[in-house]
Amino acid sequence: MKHLLIAIGLSALLVACGDSEMVTKANNGDAQAQFDLAMAYREGKDIGKDLPASFKWLKEAAKGGHVEAQYEVARDYAVEAEGQRVMARFGTPNAIMEFSRDYGFAVQWFHAAAQKGHVGAELELAKLYFAGWGIKQNDAKAKEWAEKVKADGNKDADKLLADIAAGKRPKPGYGKVRENPAG
Repeated sequence: MKHLLIAIGLSALLVACGDSEMVTKANNGDAQAQFDLAMAYREGKDIGKDLPASFKWLKEAAKGGHVEAQYEVARDYAVEAEGQRVMARFGTPNAIMEFSRDYGFAVQWFHAAAQKGHVGAELELAKLYFAGWGIKQNDAKAKEWAEKVKADGNKDADKLLADIAAGKRPKPGYGKVRENPAG
């Protein structure tokens, strides 16, 4: 009976999604398909909106090395959680369960995406180094990442570099602030 329910659920998903090839690829570890499926769930595009499923597939794509997925997972752990947007997307009980504003995880995923040249991740990583949220405060690394972002043409880096020079740190972060193994 259990296997029948799983098969029915998978079949319903394949039909609802409208792209069985994408689901098959995602289940087989294709990071791009996992990202596409995550975005479909997030936006409710050709499939019912399911934000916990979206986050699950986003994490799988991030683990598979998909740079945009790494950035989005990090945003969900830090940036979007700060703005409470995640609360509206998931509802308070689910948001508390899924996200505890874990800047350590945010740093891990921003770092992974930044290492691949994702400018948004580089900027957020610089901010986290400067603030000391999820990683040991390090003005030199914050400045290094911010200058890289500026060299990439991002105008937001100027403000961050000015804040670093003036020592104008943001207020303390919320949630888990722990050392990140990525360094």
